[in-house]
Amino acid sequence: MATEPGSRERPKRSRPNINDVAKRAGVSRATASRVLGGYGYSSQEVIERVNQAVRELGYEPDRIARTMRSGKSDVIGFVCADISDAFFSAAMRGICDVALREGSQVIVMNTDDRASQEQQATKVLLSHKVDGIIITPISVREHGHIDAVTRAGVPVVSLDRQLSDAGIDSVVADNEAATTAAIDHLIALGHRRVAFLGSVQPEEPPALRIGKVRASVAGPSRPSLDRVRGYLRALSAAGLHPDRDLIALVPHGSEPKRRTQAVEAMLDIEDPPTALFTADSYMTKSAFSLLSERGIAIPDEISLLGFDDLEWTTLVRPRISVVVQPSYDMGRAAAEQLFAQIGRADATDGDGRGRRTVVPARFLERDSVAATART
Repeated sequence: MATEPGSRERPKRSRPNINDVAKRAGVSRATASRVLGGYGYSSQEVIERVNQAVRELGYEPDRIARTMRSGKSDVIGFVCADISDAFFSAAMRGICDVALREGSQVIVMNTDDRASQEQQATKVLLSHKVDGIIITPISVREHGHIDAVTRAGVPVVSLDRQLSDAGIDSVVADNEAATTAAIDHLIALGHRRVAFLGSVQPEEPPALRIGKVRASVAGPSRPSLDRVRGYLRALSAAGLHPDRDLIALVPHGSEPKRRTQAVEAMLDIEDPPTALFTADSYMTKSAFSLLSERGIAIPDEISLLGFDDLEWTTLVRPRISVVVQPSYDMGRAAAEQLFAQIGRADATDGDGRGRRTVVPARFLERDSVAATART
């Protein structure tokens, strides 16, 4: 190869390997491998010499080889529906904090709420020999790909949703109780026309039945359904019969215009609500934007109470009263459960149902809710 006059080719520096470490430490290759692999006996003096050689050489062990020796990769996976969602971002922080404490790293896979991408994500994580997976499943009924992970001996924890009859640990918020408490608060302020607006998973929408005497909702347990159930429970306890015109369930992933139209329809009925309960952050944003555009004063003309505490809810005026879902704590709890499982033969509670950890949510009152003069 020709070079310019006066120039020199710099020799490529090869990465130090286990033989270099052994030579620097003055031990055999087998001894160096034993120390770095954490198996067998080595004197403290030898351990210190090997570790000193590692530091001096900047040696980085081959993760794949170490995984084959120890059976652990010190890596876990997190499969989430939408990493841009503040809930998942905060939950991921909780997961990463626990993983760091445990000496592990986290591979994050975003699925965009698509079943095909979720299935592919679990395959990729298995191919990386992760020690365990935390997943927020799109479907709580169709989970054959997740069952395949547990059959492979890899621990799994479901975050935010409980899989039906899968024997998998789960960490969820107490969505029903939190919603009931929020609606109770509105009713105590004199509101009798309380609207419920929420997003539902199109693959598993709740079946809402409102009769002349009683109302009910059926479907798999997931946040959207549990919040509807909490709403109906609060109305029933107060002796209020739900009005179907005051309930809007919009498919998750719909265009923002679809949510705005749902709010518009609610405001334009003959006997409009005096309070809006928006059961997710997407619906809260749509409701607040429309009310602002129409010049409807919050809370003087209508109260607004949302689910999920996002930064913007404190930056607008009035500040939005919300139900705080402890997403960071839920992420931490899921990671704690996962690391408790890792290395344990039996990941269930012994009856095939899996452990269910419920993290309480709380109501945070700000400025967007007030008593109503209309009954």
